[in-house]
Order: sequence, then structure tokens, then C-alpha cells
Amino acid sequence: MSERTPARPVFVIKLRSDNPHRRKLLGLLLASPWLAAAAQGLSAGPGGEKFMALSKFATGRAELDAELGTSLLAALRDAGVALDPLAADASSGTYPDVESLEAAVRGTPKHDALLALVSAWYTGSVTVAGKERFITLSGALMYEPIADGSHIPGQCAGAANSWADRPPAALERKS
Repeated sequence: MSERTPARPVFVIKLRSDNPHRRKLLGLLLASPWLAAAAQGLSAGPGGEKFMALSKFATGRAELDAELGTSLLAALRDAGVALDPLAADASSGTYPDVESLEAAVRGTPKHDALLALVSAWYTGSVTVAGKERFITLSGALMYEPIADGSHIPGQCAGAANSWADRPPAALERKS
């Protein structure tokens, strides 16, 4: 009877139930969703409720887009903006509005965080590592005042060259 040699080596790993490494690995895999949520801090809970509450307070808006908020929070975190201390101040009830909070935190790192947060919502972009990270144009709050009668600069309001169409006949000057 001849022995047959496999074409490539075969490795067999025996996993026993009493293997301590296996238990650590399983424990880590089971805990990983909760570890990620705990590491998020401000965004814990559905839709980053603490971040959205801080954003509503800072912008003075009753409603903000939660999906956009998730993207802005991720970019602000990448930029190293510390929002947790600012959120604690805003939710403490000590400050009736953002202006009083801004006056209280002026000259501190919290002031920079407040300006970064408000700027992110109004411009739709965040500076990360010295480069501007574009998040949204149409969702930027600074364009809401013109939404009822104009369009966002840089966005065409119609088909290509639509701004060059002749005016309606009723508006043409008669000679």
C-alpha cells in the first residue's frame, strides 16, 4: 500500500471548547458591537441623539436632517473636534440659548468646537487635516433663505444653458 502525499501541506487546527484563546476571541467578537457604540460616546443611541440635540441648540433649529448629522459628526470626529464637553454644557440647562453659551466658552477649546459645529451645519463642509471635506451642498443651512425663489450658486436651475434661454414673450420689450 503506497502512501499518498498531498500536493500542498494541510494544516489542522483543533479547537477545543476549553481553549482560552478561543474563549477570548469569541468574547471579543460578541462584545465588538457594544465596544464600537461605547467608543462613539456622543453618537450613542439611534441617530446620534446627543449630537443632534447639541446641533439643534447650536443652530437654533427645531429640526435637522439626522442622516446629514451622522455624516457631519463623523467628519467632525475625524477633524478631532471635542464635542462631548460642549454637549454637556449645552444640555446642563445653564444656558438659555447658544449666544449665552458662546459668551461663556469664548477663549476656550469649547469655543472652537462650537464654531466648528455651527460652521459644519451652515457650510456643509468640515476642515479635516487642513483640507476641506465636502459633506453636502443642498443640505447646507446657509442656502435655506434663498430656497423659495432662487437656486444654490453653482447649481444649474434647469437644463444646460437654461440661464441663457430667451425670456417669455410677455416680458420682451416691444419697439
